[in-house]
Amino acid sequence: MNDFTTKDMSDLAYDILSQIEDIEKKKTEAVLQTPTTQSKFPCRVINTPLESVNKTENAIPLQKTFQIQIEHWSFKQRDCMEMANKTDLELRKKNFIRTNTSPILFDEITKKYRLITTYEVRYNALTNSFNFIR
Repeated sequence: MNDFTTKDMSDLAYDILSQIEDIEKKKTEAVLQTPTTQSKFPCRVINTPLESVNKTENAIPLQKTFQIQIEHWSFKQRDCMEMANKTDLELRKKNFIRTNTSPILFDEITKKYRLITTYEVRYNALTNSFNFIR
């Protein structure tokens, strides 16, 4: 049995998202902090995952739910939407589902657009795998 932690989830998301090719067939940056004017765009920001324990036995977590927000930053609104779609495709391979999408916002500091999507997945410690949620 394996205890899958918040750090493990963040590392997994980073590994998946840093391999996605987007605009102009280049791999998009995956970062763990809010971009600045000096950042490379387009990029995906991986926010700290939220972890909740659903089932335990003898104080050992057997099933957990993770929620993770991914920010898609780019020069155009449509690029943010395309990035989110590609994120969906890759995360679905691990049984993540999109549970929420924010409106696209323009950031005055970076002069870029940002679309935030939220994903959820259940981790099963007995099988060391991600279960379907719905």
